[in-house]
Amino acid sequence: MKGMNRSAVTVNWILLGLVMLVPGLLKLFVTGLAAIVGMLSGTPLFAWAPTFWAWVLILAEILSGILILAKWKVEKVIWFPIIILVVATFTAHWANWGNMLVHLALASNYWLLPGLLKSGK
Repeated sequence: MKGMNRSAVTVNWILLGLVMLVPGLLKLFVTGLAAIVGMLSGTPLFAWAPTFWAWVLILAEILSGILILAKWKVEKVIWFPIIILVVATFTAHWANWGNMLVHLALASNYWLLPGLLKSGK
């Protein structure tokens, strides 16, 4: 049972790192900055500087994904994905209950990650 628990923690840690890294890379290389700027322009919270916020979002996703995969200061790094997911919940995914719940569940999983990594050692 203990081996399965360690495996579950490892899989969870890797997936949570990829959940940030892959969308950040997709935004940078596939979707493109212009599409992200367009998305953020329609949100009053970010409409005053959508290009700035698009770069912040892309860099925060890529860097937090890499740092989580590297297990570097996970207790601090997790706050970037948590903030991104909670803000996305109440802006981009508002009124889409399925997406809202998935984003909040992911955010809570990031919150649990430091404790899981410590217990999995």
